[in-house]
Amino acid sequence: MIRLPALAALLLASATVAAAPRFGLPAGLGAADAAATQVLVAAAQARLPPSWAQALDRPVALEWRDDLPEGVHGRARQWRILLRRELLDDWKQRQGTAAPEAEAPALAALLHELAHLYDRTASGGMSRDPRLLGLAGWQKSAVRPGRRARNDFRDRSPDPYELASPREYVAVNLEHYLLDPDYACRRPALAAYFDARFGTAPARPPACAEGLAFVQDPAAGAEPLRLLDPRRVYAVDYLLAGDGAGMASRWGHAMLRLVVCAPGREPGPDCRLDLQHHLVLSFRAFVDDLQISSWSGLTGRYPSRLFALPLGQVVDEYTRVELRDLHAIPLALSPEEVAAVATRAAQLHWSYDGRYLFASNNCAVETWKLLHDAVPRLAALPLRSLFPNGLARRLRRHGVVDAAAVPVDAAERVRLGFHFEAASTITNRCTRSPVPPLACRPAAPATGSRCRRRGAGRRWSRRG
Repeated sequence: MIRLPALAALLLASATVAAAPRFGLPAGLGAADAAATQVLVAAAQARLPPSWAQALDRPVALEWRDDLPEGVHGRARQWRILLRRELLDDWKQRQGTAAPEAEAPALAALLHELAHLYDRTASGGMSRDPRLLGLAGWQKSAVRPGRRARNDFRDRSPDPYELASPREYVAVNLEHYLLDPDYACRRPALAAYFDARFGTAPARPPACAEGLAFVQDPAAGAEPLRLLDPRRVYAVDYLLAGDGAGMASRWGHAMLRLVVCAPGREPGPDCRLDLQHHLVLSFRAFVDDLQISSWSGLTGRYPSRLFALPLGQVVDEYTRVELRDLHAIPLALSPEEVAAVATRAAQLHWSYDGRYLFASNNCAVETWKLLHDAVPRLAALPLRSLFPNGLARRLRRHGVVDAAAVPVDAAERVRLGFHFEAASTITNRCTRSPVPPLACRPAAPATGSRCRRRGAGRRWSRRG
């Protein structure tokens, strides 16, 4: 009599074997080469998710070749996979040694080409999925239909070949997804996407290192490296700076504020009082000149980076140095969406290397793209705008703003950090008032400066 657990294991094993793709091995192989090839094929089959394996419903012809171009490990042509012969020699040498199987180039190459075959099936098509394209870095264009041809997520890539095209991006990342146990820690959003598509997940470590890392400006008194726990982020605000006098700031400046709770405080409305813990995400142009050039800003000479700044520093820069108001507009996001925005921001902070253009890829466009790619619900809304004020209006018009969270009383909005008045406004009010209120007491000297260094200070930054 077969026990139920044993029967379940037997049925699972049978389903796995039935789902495994069939391979046609090359003719004329020696006994050692044929045996090593069979072991390699079995190792690849064991790692494929069932839905991927079932999509490969035709026999796959495997060939070892000596005529592939230099540096090319494999090619997938219809239902044929061509692999470099040297990979088989390396695979045979690894057999019977302590070398990790997951690090074998032959196994990585075979999974890479199987990913190409899967992507071409009706069940695949990941390289054409708008959601994956946004996560991967082929972002929506702000001035024309479709997506940008260039992928600007170039920094800290495990394999620059992934940026060659969306098809190669899918193949490279599926290869790492199946072989790297830490892939979900390195690229959590993509790992979650693949898990949802396949309905299963490969074996992984029990937990990742806690915290999202952001570099801050030590010259402003901030800790150089800040680890942010997404679970402590209570809300996300659209932070809008008032119009400035310069060309780059006459339409305001768009930012996002992460409302971070103080240690020990449960996420809730009181976290808005923990101003010293709040983090501002601000896209800015790196300027390597003493004075910003309008022409360079129009032609995209300046790189675009996502800065992570303490709220106090941003308030000083705008209200005391540039004499501009700041308005915090709370966004109606679920806790999962708030965490997704923070996680996407950390990826942009470390990987994004775009071009800052005043007219087409400015702070408003970059902020919109962050929200668009982090939250699928927002990607379906027409929020795109070239101007910070316009983006604020669109967020309100399409119900993305949590209007109920904003107090009606102006003084209460100031107290809770929804409005930061320019120093000139406070000065004028104090001058006209016969009895100066408490807010009119002399303020400490401003600590902000017009240009800021980031990290080690190799480049200068300029706000919008």
